[in-house]
Amino acid sequence: MDFQSTKKKEWIDKSMDKKCFICGNCESILKGSIGTYALKECSHCGLQFIEPVPDQKRLKEIYSEYYKAWGIENSEKEVSHMKKKTFYNYIEAIREYAPTGRLLDVGCATGELMATAQENGYDAYGVEISPYGIDKCKELFGEGKIIAHNLEKGDFPPDFFDVITLADVLEHIREPKPFLETVWHILKPSGVLMIVTPNTSSWLKKVMGKNWPHYKEEHIYYYNSSNISHFYPELFDKVVLNSAYKTLTLKYCLSVLNAYSRSGIVRGIARLLDYLPCWLKLYPLKMNVGEMFVIFRKKYVYDNLNPSHVR
Repeated sequence: MDFQSTKKKEWIDKSMDKKCFICGNCESILKGSIGTYALKECSHCGLQFIEPVPDQKRLKEIYSEYYKAWGIENSEKEVSHMKKKTFYNYIEAIREYAPTGRLLDVGCATGELMATAQENGYDAYGVEISPYGIDKCKELFGEGKIIAHNLEKGDFPPDFFDVITLADVLEHIREPKPFLETVWHILKPSGVLMIVTPNTSSWLKKVMGKNWPHYKEEHIYYYNSSNISHFYPELFDKVVLNSAYKTLTLKYCLSVLNAYSRSGIVRGIARLLDYLPCWLKLYPLKMNVGEMFVIFRKKYVYDNLNPSHVR
């Protein structure tokens, strides 16, 4: 999406429509725009968000063809292999805190994280809203393992999962607090929540500024390594926060840049890279693309939403 900076004319907006769900602050700084949406930043904790939030009709349009940007239609095996390498590293990090058990991948896409978890001894379930992803995952894992709508509290019993993964998902969530309450309810006591999400304090964001590829209209919230550590302290304890690394090929990166970037400079670089030899474009590289990898544990706390028991 087009990003326009208002760096020279930033101002405090004291009439923001909502208070920051992380720190409770009600003042925001207008940072620029992403397409037709204002990009704002909490003046206290630095949480960035777009206003107004895209409506469900627009989001449905985006997600209906979401995975075409991966170049998956013409390179399904290549993309799947690449993503499994990334997810294997995620699973290895998770195993230190939850070596086995039930795992739920929210936003499971075409099932690579589920497959990797299953291969490593987990009983894998998934949640997906893209029609393409839903069909693919039901084919691979069976209908009973896939929730084909946004996650709801009644989809699973309380204390059901040992691990819940949100890989490139949290930034899409329109209402993070009720969503995270649902995650907390279905996680077992001391269960593991893994999050990979764009990091506005990353080196790539600082270098690319308004051309940062994570600035998209479907990304509602943008976190940094400080505020994500405190985003729901009454329910979760942070135990790990590192840079997130993905295994990517230049060919895949070119597909994503061509699909999302509106920057003439970035698209020009992408065109130049397209002249590289095919073997080089297909060589897997371990990269940090401006994201962070975070592991939380569910706290034992009094359940105000279900006061019959303590967890």
